[in-house]
Amino acid sequence: MYFGISWVEWFGYAASLMVAVSLMMSSIIKLRWFNLIGATMFSSYGFIIGSLPVGFLNLFIVAINLFNLLRMYREKDDFRIMNLSGGTEYLSYFLKCHHKEIEKYFPLFDFEPRGGRSAFYLVKNSIPIGLLIGHKQDETTFMIELDYVGSPYRDFKMGSFVYRNNDFLLRQGYKTLKAPATGGSHDEYLRKMGFAQEGEQFAKTL
Repeated sequence: MYFGISWVEWFGYAASLMVAVSLMMSSIIKLRWFNLIGATMFSSYGFIIGSLPVGFLNLFIVAINLFNLLRMYREKDDFRIMNLSGGTEYLSYFLKCHHKEIEKYFPLFDFEPRGGRSAFYLVKNSIPIGLLIGHKQDETTFMIELDYVGSPYRDFKMGSFVYRNNDFLLRQGYKTLKAPATGGSHDEYLRKMGFAQEGEQFAKTL
């Protein structure tokens, strides 16, 4: 007993909290994992208190989550990087739709169109899920201004494709990638992608 509440009730509250947290996840994979944990706890809670409908219903939800997680991890996604013109209508629309989140993670990014930029769509299974925008710093160096992927797809798969398993940028003539340090969570993402911090910038040799 704690605060007059049995451990079984506390366990039920914890299960409820886990399910609620799962619904706040923007990543589909994270949502499935948290919901799986919450449903497992709720199923156990239902059987403990003798409520078979609660126990079996959540056991069914556990099975659904497991099935979908296995499918997600087994499916082979088709990732592409596609050239686009820096002044296209869709580019402006994409930046406008994701303005707030881009501004949050890339505070140094200039939304105003300007010459000298290269912009690429990051595509997953024929769906544009992000943008890679930057400019040529010198003949072999590409300075990344924006490397944005929409929150439902932010699971490092696209990043790994761009920076580890793909020679697209090499074929553009680049041997070094650089990106400004922002002091935010994107810096940690760059480290996971193999970038090393050099003062106020990150750099990676292809």
